[in-house]
Amino acid sequence: MSATIDDLRPDPRDPGLVRVKVAGTVFGPIRRDDAERLGLEPGRRWTKMIERAVRALVAEMGCRADALRRLGRRDMTQAMLAERLAPKWGEATAASVAATLAADGWIDDGAYASRRAQTLQLRAPMAPEALRDRLESEGVRGAAADRAAREAHDPKALRAAVRAWAAKGRDAAWIARALGRQGFDADTIAAALHRAGLPCTPDE
Repeated sequence: MSATIDDLRPDPRDPGLVRVKVAGTVFGPIRRDDAERLGLEPGRRWTKMIERAVRALVAEMGCRADALRRLGRRDMTQAMLAERLAPKWGEATAASVAATLAADGWIDDGAYASRRAQTLQLRAPMAPEALRDRLESEGVRGAAADRAAREAHDPKALRAAVRAWAAKGRDAAWIARALGRQGFDADTIAAALHRAGLPCTPDE
C-alpha cells in the first residue's frame, strides 16, 4: 500500500515554508506556494513523482541558501557562482539557482566586471586586452568584459606605475618584463620606459 502525506508543518523560522511528513520521514523545507502548486495536503497519496518533485524543491532551497551565503562572503559572477555550487548540488540545480538570483538582482555581471576591473588595475596596470581576457575567465560575457576593460584603462596609471618601479630601483629590463606579463605590447612598453627616462626596448 502506498504511503500518504501525514502532515504539512510550517517551518518555525519562516512561515512561508513548510515541511512534509510522510511515514515518519520529514521532507523540506519547501516554499508554501510550491506545496500548494503540487497539491500537497494530509491524506494525499505520496507517489514517486511527487517525491521527486519535492526532493528537487528541497535541493533548490538548499542550493539557494548556499548561494546567498557565498555571495555574502565575496562578489562573483553568475558563472562563478554556478561553478562553485555544482559539486554539491549538481550542475542543473546550480545553474538554475544562479540564473534566478541574477534575474532577481542578487548578481550583476556588468557591475562585477566594473568593480573587478578597477581592483585589478589598482594592483598593477593591465593592458585592456589582458584585462578583458581576465574578466572573461571569471565568467563575464564578452561585451560586458570589453566595456569594463576599456572603461578601467588609464594611461596615467601605466606611467605612474613605471615611475614608482623606477623609484624603487627596478631597472628597465625588470619593468619591461613586468609590463609584458600584464599584457602590454612591445611598442607600449618601450614608449612607457622612454617617458620615464629609461630608454630601452623590451628585448634588452
